[in-house]
Amino acid sequence: MKEIRPYEHIVQYYETDQMKVVHHSNYIRWFEEARVDAFEQIGLGYKECEQQGVMSPVTAVSAKYKTSTEFYDTVVIKIRFAKYTGVRLYIEYEVTDKATGTVRCTGQSEHCFVSSEGKIVSIAKSYPQMDAIIRDYLEEDA
Repeated sequence: MKEIRPYEHIVQYYETDQMKVVHHSNYIRWFEEARVDAFEQIGLGYKECEQQGVMSPVTAVSAKYKTSTEFYDTVVIKIRFAKYTGVRLYIEYEVTDKATGTVRCTGQSEHCFVSSEGKIVSIAKSYPQMDAIIRDYLEEDA
């Protein structure tokens, strides 16, 4: 299994709320930033995949908030391909404080693959090269 380099994000002022901590909705955005970065790293960038007619919508997402993050903290987002069926991909996230290593948030997202017409696509059957790349980064046999 190959590894995906963690993604780093510096908390921006606009991401905080009246209590001076990051608003919970931003963690979901950071999951997406990390996911887009991960797919670029493995050679399956969203833009290129979409040009080939493959899109990967989110079908479910969840987050568990552990500790608060504040303005100008740097967080490190580790991403893990937890399960892959050839049609669906399940991703896990861990957001930690870069300076302390404290876990700030954990989460999961589920994705399917669809054509530009919105029809479900089996990557395993229709795009064997993409399938092989995803499987190279899978941490658990699907």
